[in-house]
Amino acid sequence: MNLYYAQITDVQGTPVITLELTATAKHSAFLASKYIDFCPPAQGFIIKKQRIEAKAIARILNTYTCND
Repeated sequence: MNLYYAQITDVQGTPVITLELTATAKHSAFLASKYIDFCPPAQGFIIKKQRIEAKAIARILNTYTCND
């Protein structure tokens, strides 16, 4: 499974903040552009892709369950 995230960059192009994971690159770009609109020192963003195996997700879901 591919997940995407945006890294907000400063004026020198150095990543300074990493936003949350999303299902599409388009959604990550949307979140990054909204972040830049409300945070004037932010100058741009980079979209990155992270590959996660389904078994890792299943392990996380099985380990960390909410007991209400």
